[in-house]
Amino acid sequence: MKVLGLISSSTDPASRFRIIQYKEALAKENISLTPRYFSPPRDQDPLPWMYQFKKIAGINEWRTANTLKLVSRLPLLFQQFQYDIIWQNRLILPYYNFIEKKYKKPLIFDYDDAIWLNEGARQVKTTIAKAAMVFAGNEYLADFALKHNKNINIIPTTVDTGKLFPLNIISDNFTIGWIGSKSNTPYLDIIKPALLDFLAVSKNSRLIIVSSEKPSNFVFDNERIVFKNWYPEMENEIINQFTVGIMPLADNEYTRGKCSYKMLQYMACGKPVIVSPVGMNNKLLAEDTVGLAANTKEEWVNALTTVKNDISLSGILGTNGRKMVENNYSLNKYAPIISEHFRNISG
Repeated sequence: MKVLGLISSSTDPASRFRIIQYKEALAKENISLTPRYFSPPRDQDPLPWMYQFKKIAGINEWRTANTLKLVSRLPLLFQQFQYDIIWQNRLILPYYNFIEKKYKKPLIFDYDDAIWLNEGARQVKTTIAKAAMVFAGNEYLADFALKHNKNINIIPTTVDTGKLFPLNIISDNFTIGWIGSKSNTPYLDIIKPALLDFLAVSKNSRLIIVSSEKPSNFVFDNERIVFKNWYPEMENEIINQFTVGIMPLADNEYTRGKCSYKMLQYMACGKPVIVSPVGMNNKLLAEDTVGLAANTKEEWVNALTTVKNDISLSGILGTNGRKMVENNYSLNKYAPIISEHFRNISG
């Protein structure tokens, strides 16, 4: 069986963990997965020449950019016939679904965020309705999809436990760690006062922020507050430098659709977690004793203090988290499940 995996880019987190990482595992199931991403990238801003073109032709730079993106994707309409199934992560272009309407092969629409809020509700609903099957990252997303399609399967964003696992790294510092994309760094502002207060009274503690770009909301001194550039091949080593992993979130319609991948990464590395009790974060906390919930500034400071001072509890939380990921949220668990879904819709 040949599957075309349509993704945003090779480094986009949703592309990597929803589709790309299954390539080798699906090959063992006799399924050939070909991940495909586009040039120009889906989320690329207009190029400088497009602004100059606007001055000459009066055409909005975003219209020019999106037209170029759409034209670059048209070959898919012919290439799709080389494959048995199309596995598509999110819309090919936000606010457009022209190509999705033209697919003749079975389409599995895959999403792991409340994308109808920022990619065009009508376009998302139309694509979901047309899909032969939908992979939703959690129950919240599945409930939305069920209004438009009855063939819905919950496929969480899974962890490759062969790549993320505990290492025996000993440190004299209590290290608070956060890893994530540039777009998610504003969530750290929610708990910045708590983090700074905790660091002020806990002198052997530090904060490490890992991302593709240094955020502007912290002053980094490379001792107490440290920035590390994100590289996929370094994820396991970096997360294992953490003593505790944090995942602050606002509580709104968009964040309730998040699939808690940060939290799962920390847990896979055997780290206790402190998280905002929002959406799937709450679900994971309820499944086993893997971490602490915190909402207010005082709750965050108290949770950090508890994890720092109670070494026995921290060990239990980390061990439970690793077991939960292995049993319920691992690549190895879901590759056969996804394979079976593919076989069901391919006939």
